Formats: sequence, structure tokens, C-alpha cells
Amino acid sequence: MDTPVRTIAMLATILAQAPAAANPLSGFIVPILMFAAIYFILIRPMGKQEKERKARLDKLAAGDTVRLTGGIIGRISSIDGPIAMVEVADRVKLKVLRAEIADRFDPEAAASKPEAGAAAPK
Repeated sequence: MDTPVRTIAMLATILAQAPAAANPLSGFIVPILMFAAIYFILIRPMGKQEKERKARLDKLAAGDTVRLTGGIIGRISSIDGPIAMVEVADRVKLKVLRAEIADRFDPEAAASKPEAGAAAPK
């Protein structure tokens, strides 16, 4: 049973040995295939993640703990259209644009993840 990589390598070898096609559009096949691969590997999943994030942000309500794009963590005290009031400490509220809320913040999930750049335990 051939692996996909081996199949692609065999196909590339066959195409390299084949005589040059007279069709001038044949030179565009490789760039089109490369664009399709980049689209399905990078662009499409990023768009899907952004849609999911926007759906989560649309469901935000007062009392939810959120992380702002600047890294500030707070609790939403009220939402009025595109503006949200985020309480970051006792009696300290920030008026922020709703678009600047990065995502919901789950303290338990954040505690279980190792910090970026932190050394692995020995």
C-alpha cells in the first residue's frame, strides 16, 4: 500500500519525465495546486475559527469572565451595543469596545496549560 507522500513523489517523477505539453495553460497547474493546498490547509481553518470566536462573543452576557486583547482579565458587568463595561478589580470598571474582547476566559483551563516559553518539568 502506497503512502500519499510516495504516491505524490511517483506522480511528480512521471510528470517530470513526460514530454512538455503544447498547451500553454499547463504551466499554471502547479501554482493553482499550491494555492488550493494553502487555502485548504491555512485559510479555510482560520476563517472557521474566526466564525466560531465571533459566535462565542455574540453569546457573551453580564457576569462572564473575559480576556481582553491587551491581556487584561475581567468580568463583564454590562453590555450596551458595541460597548462593554468590564470590571477588572473591586469598584474598577473599564469601558471597552466589544470587538476588543479576545475571548471568554476559563481560569481552570488556563491553569492547566503550561506557559509559553516555560521549561518542561524534569
